[in-house]
Amino acid sequence: MKKILISLVLLVIIGVGVVFFAFDSIVKGGIETAGSRVLQTPVTVSSVGVSPLSGNGGIRELRIRNPEGFNEPYAMELGGLDVGVDVGSVFSDVVVIDHIVIDNPVITYETRIRTDNIRTLLANIGATGGGGSQSGGEGSGKRIIIRDFQMLNPKVNVRSTLGSAEVSIPDLRLQNIGQENAAVTVAEAARQIFEALNRQLVAADLPNVEMLRDKVDEGVQQIRERAGQQAEELEQQVEDQVENLRDRARSLF
Repeated sequence: MKKILISLVLLVIIGVGVVFFAFDSIVKGGIETAGSRVLQTPVTVSSVGVSPLSGNGGIRELRIRNPEGFNEPYAMELGGLDVGVDVGSVFSDVVVIDHIVIDNPVITYETRIRTDNIRTLLANIGATGGGGSQSGGEGSGKRIIIRDFQMLNPKVNVRSTLGSAEVSIPDLRLQNIGQENAAVTVAEAARQIFEALNRQLVAADLPNVEMLRDKVDEGVQQIRERAGQQAEELEQQVEDQVENLRDRARSLF
């Protein structure tokens, strides 16, 4: 009897361990697969640690690569995310996310003449069918509800052909992405978040073209000054060498 009890305890411990591992793998795989499909660019996660009992935990190093045609490697590097999931909803048709809190994310805003990488990601979402809670396409699968989404202390690296600058934008907070009887697709949730982020960027005091051009001009001037200084030093060295040769020639005669 004692051996049976020990065996049962071991089975329970092993079972709990398998559940923990499988739960994290399911969350990680879901983020990478759905995110990459919706944004049409690779989305990667380093690790996920979410308790299958409480639903609380974290996601580490979530990165969104830049769309094709842009130079910088990543559009977003979100670092660590604090998440809370309704565990009972994970295996249902509607996954309820109580909160997502992202602290100190790094956003690379790469601008071109006619577009930028954030608007390109938005266009990619539209191409995958981020049209709300209607059926069809991706909407026929899993749906989600995000009760509270927060992006705190975001930093923006502005990149363009004229130069670069680093700026800060206000915190971003969205509530009730999806409702009890109107859950949204992953694409629609992503669209709402990226649209809100795009509005923040448009409203922010981002460096304009003139500021970036001035920054380039300053850099060019510094290069010219350094080059001029090096030319003067080289000229002085040549003159010194010539004078040394003259002194040697005089000493011979």
